[in-house]
Amino acid sequence: MTEIIKETDPLVFDKLSECLTGGGVIVYPTETLYGIGCLAFDQEACRRIVKIKQRSGGEGLIVLVSDEEMLDRHFHVPGDLLGRYSRSQKPLTLILHPKSVFPQEVSGGRDSVAVRISTSPFAKEILRRVGEPITSTSANISGRGNSNRFADIRRDFPSGIDVIVDSGNLPPSMGSAIVNLTTTSPEIIREGDLSATEIEKILHG
Repeated sequence: MTEIIKETDPLVFDKLSECLTGGGVIVYPTETLYGIGCLAFDQEACRRIVKIKQRSGGEGLIVLVSDEEMLDRHFHVPGDLLGRYSRSQKPLTLILHPKSVFPQEVSGGRDSVAVRISTSPFAKEILRRVGEPITSTSANISGRGNSNRFADIRRDFPSGIDVIVDSGNLPPSMGSAIVNLTTTSPEIIREGDLSATEIEKILHG
């Protein structure tokens, strides 16, 4: 049975960290939209997310990290970019070669993983509690549009999720920008909430 907990509940982070470390799946607010999360190294939980979203499994799952240290621990990041990127206050997801071994459901069977340093204080606190990356795929059924409305989350996921955080309606967002850094030169996959100019400034200073 799915448990609903308010973002303002004083026990919300205890509940979420307990759920995640126990192999559970959550829906929680991020800096962009509601995300579906589990521990990114937990293959069984990642498989659950793929099934819940009704995906084929080849798309991969975006991963969130808390800070520069966690990013550098698990991913190969160009040294001149690390500091600049970690200071950015806008959502930018990077496709990088990982140092750690992530489940196939996260990588999509490729040699790269999409990762973002979260700028959300709520998500950062979850990450601080669990001490490792968590997934952050959009909380929707595959093929449906993204939503920032809690009512849509409840409609789409009447079951299958262990804990859903009720944060009401989140601010409008086009989602995170995505840049592939495993190619010869950076490739902008999606601009999202960032313009191409803003992305270039983060990448090149």
